[in-house]
Amino acid sequence: MGTGDLSEFRMAGRTLSSLGLVKGSEGNLSIWDGERLRITRTGSRLSALGRSDVLEGTIDEPPDGASSDLAIHVRMYRDRGPGAVGHDHPQGSVPEGWIEGEPHGSYAFAESLQRAVQVLVDEAGEDSGEVVVRPVEWRNGSVVILDQRALPFREEFVELRTVAQLAGAIRTLAVRGAPVLGVTAAYGMALAATVSTAPTTRAPLRELEAAGRALEATRPTARSIAWAVDRMMTVAERHGMGEGVLRHVQEEMVAEARRIEEEDREACASMGALGAELVPEGADVLTHCNTGMLCTAGIGTALGVIVTAHRAGKRIHVWVDETRPLLQGARLTAWELMRLGIPMTLIADNAAGSLMARGEVDLVVVGADRIAANGDVANKVGTYPLAVLAHRHDVPFYVIAPVSTIDPSTPLGADIVIEERDPSEITAPMGFQVAAPGTPAVNPAFDVTPSSLVTAIVTERGVILHPSRVELRELSSGRRSA
Repeated sequence: MGTGDLSEFRMAGRTLSSLGLVKGSEGNLSIWDGERLRITRTGSRLSALGRSDVLEGTIDEPPDGASSDLAIHVRMYRDRGPGAVGHDHPQGSVPEGWIEGEPHGSYAFAESLQRAVQVLVDEAGEDSGEVVVRPVEWRNGSVVILDQRALPFREEFVELRTVAQLAGAIRTLAVRGAPVLGVTAAYGMALAATVSTAPTTRAPLRELEAAGRALEATRPTARSIAWAVDRMMTVAERHGMGEGVLRHVQEEMVAEARRIEEEDREACASMGALGAELVPEGADVLTHCNTGMLCTAGIGTALGVIVTAHRAGKRIHVWVDETRPLLQGARLTAWELMRLGIPMTLIADNAAGSLMARGEVDLVVVGADRIAANGDVANKVGTYPLAVLAHRHDVPFYVIAPVSTIDPSTPLGADIVIEERDPSEITAPMGFQVAAPGTPAVNPAFDVTPSSLVTAIVTERGVILHPSRVELRELSSGRRSA
């Protein structure tokens, strides 16, 4: 099989292993298209599938060396037809006295491996009592978000029925985090298409263009919003929006938004697996802002690396920057890590330097909202001083972000538009007045870290050490991959 044919298997395997649903040679995967059966071999490690780990045959003449669960896979295909099967071993799911070849663990059949894996992930979360965080969801023609302004004290969900409502939720940080802003923007465009009743060919497109501009204006530094809007507009323009096809286009827009969500979930798993390889055993990891399930469709970007390293048994500990002025670290990251049982300690932002000086930080992992063509990184304000401190103390500084964050059209970090937020977030954080009335303040939401201070950028397609313009261009164009 060619490398391209393995991509779906590799992504599915990385997802299951990153979430701790398989370990070592546990679990197996297969696809049957009605003629050709592809299935992982006995003893293969789903976390690192190679060319020889996926075998090919038919359900009547299966390949030698196929998974010991082969008969179960074949039976599911005979009963249900073409599709994909995923199998994992959630904790406590293998019965005592189990014999090789008997059913055990969990099995899921779906139209694709990514869907089968998502079924397994959702079931594992429900069975373990660990609530899988879904920060945004398309539900019955509207967008439902978990209101992050209420966390960590209350879990409140808000239903958004118009683009204006959705834009307001983004602007006020009810939903936040670069990757999930892309997913939310995609659903916002689908919402705009779904509610459109314009009768002419151009009117619906103009409505969508206006919706896209409104969404992009909410958080101008976040590359993912513009990226998602452009992708959704391509779908609309490809199909046209004339009378008689509007309903079809609406369905296609929703389907495309769902694909963006699925791709982000898979990207998180891949970044988690790749980034975890950079985390030493017993490491003290420092992170900034919130980069977990709350800001992605999966396990997170930088926090996804932490989750994967923890589930791999690396015995890590996390220093959590409080992340002023809105305390995303204290309110959100600490909440996520405590739910996941990952050892952590909350610190004031200005404590990081002294911790590094004492040798108590082994690496820094952060996310990104936009990466310029030369590798300069825009991220939550406070990231740049962390990079300077890490450089001074020889601490590796890793940026974990999907390829969609890379912006080839922005040459340098200095060209990135930095969002300026309401100064009251500083003078009266969380509604508590701490400065005298009338105190002047400025509130940039992001800062820019020069590429020279970045040890590596980890994306779903690969890891770039000391990122350069050429490598980033190749990665974003798909010419370079892991």
